[in-house]
Amino acid sequence: MKINHLTGNIYSDEWYTDQKTVDLCISLLKPEPASRIICPFDSEESLFVKTLKSQGHTVLYGMTDFLLDTHYEFDYVVTNPPFSLKDPVIQKVYEYGKKAVLILPLDSLGGVKRHDLYDKHGYPDIYLPSRRISYYDQNWIKRQSPNFHSVILTFNRGQIPSSLAWEKEFTP
Repeated sequence: MKINHLTGNIYSDEWYTDQKTVDLCISLLKPEPASRIICPFDSEESLFVKTLKSQGHTVLYGMTDFLLDTHYEFDYVVTNPPFSLKDPVIQKVYEYGKKAVLILPLDSLGGVKRHDLYDKHGYPDIYLPSRRISYYDQNWIKRQSPNFHSVILTFNRGQIPSSLAWEKEFTP
């Protein structure tokens, strides 16, 4: 294991997305032609970056200061962020107010803090894959059968009401 370059944690929080999932995320994003798209947690080796560039978009990537008050000029966000940073990433996506597609752990749908954000800014659209997404490790070895489910969420999509029933007050 190595120290994560964004979080400083001693465990690996960097898992890379396969082409099929990248293509799905971009289809959910539906970017206008020649858009300026930010992939803040990605490197030039990212399939998000490579695919979006090949489609004629300007792609900004590798922002180690994305979660700070820095303001970038862009049209969309699409990324598979470090899962340990899911709450600040969701918060920042809402602050920017741009349409965003994020791959996150399934538990991103719950939690009091996240529900407060969803209530305030609008609930995301949800794409729940029928199977677990397999990721590549830092050596680009595809890891089969991860021990968690991922969900793909679309934020800031406009005033389209969510078709999902969100229960905020339920306590088992």
